[in-house]
Amino acid sequence: MEIKGPKLTGQIIDGKLLAERINQETCRTVKINKTSAGLAAILIGHDKASEIYVSLKQKACDRAEIDFHLYRFSENQTSAEVIEVIKFLNQDPEVDAILVQLPLPAGFDESAIIKAIDPAKDVDGFHPDNLVKLRAGQPVILSPLALGIDALIRETKTTIENKKITILCNSEVFAEPFQFLYGKNNVVTAVKLTSPNYDNLCHEADILIVAIGKPKFITNESIKDQAIVIDVGINDLGDETVGDVDFDNAMLKASFISPVPGGVGPLTIAYLLKNTLQLAEKHS
Repeated sequence: MEIKGPKLTGQIIDGKLLAERINQETCRTVKINKTSAGLAAILIGHDKASEIYVSLKQKACDRAEIDFHLYRFSENQTSAEVIEVIKFLNQDPEVDAILVQLPLPAGFDESAIIKAIDPAKDVDGFHPDNLVKLRAGQPVILSPLALGIDALIRETKTTIENKKITILCNSEVFAEPFQFLYGKNNVVTAVKLTSPNYDNLCHEADILIVAIGKPKFITNESIKDQAIVIDVGINDLGDETVGDVDFDNAMLKASFISPVPGGVGPLTIAYLLKNTLQLAEKHS
């Protein structure tokens, strides 16, 4: 006798496929324009996920013929030492873009380190000066992560108008680009787990973006029927890597959903390379 389980309704948004298209375009741009671009990455400590991310970014740069410079710091070093290297990189003509791999280990001053980056080399768009321009609706550059999420949402071919968009996250800075991207024609709300109404806002969202670092935290009980769900979380459980959304469970209600791995991650790296080229072209 055949036993049938619940029907999965959600369509998977393939971030790997989208990223490959973007990376091919980047490689073509580098070859056609003979662009010389350099990206410097600062990695502090030995967080496993951060090590993996930086390694993937380096491989992507190698494929696109973008020079990659890695600067490692131990957890025993200081914010002042990191800032000194950033000041050097700000003056280095071979470096067009600088990224600091987040999160930082305890004891490092994230705000001071980000602020030390030359805004013209801020590939993530996190510098205070760049955030001011973003809030004014005139961003110099948008976060590769936000651009990757936007690409996933656009791939659904859904008209992004008159939608309720909820960003469940730990950081206000993370959510800011989405006000610029969608705020004009939609209701965009950033909410934390500490907010008393977060569950209602998630359940009402036509588009739900989740970035909280809690494995399989969001189930279909927190999702509106036929919502678009973008899972930013990457959680290593030892035998598997999962997102912040219970993928199989959420598939029962979502119209579209991004997988982990293979969703946001590859696109973030693809847009990191595009941002690096954009900054390099401004410096040329």
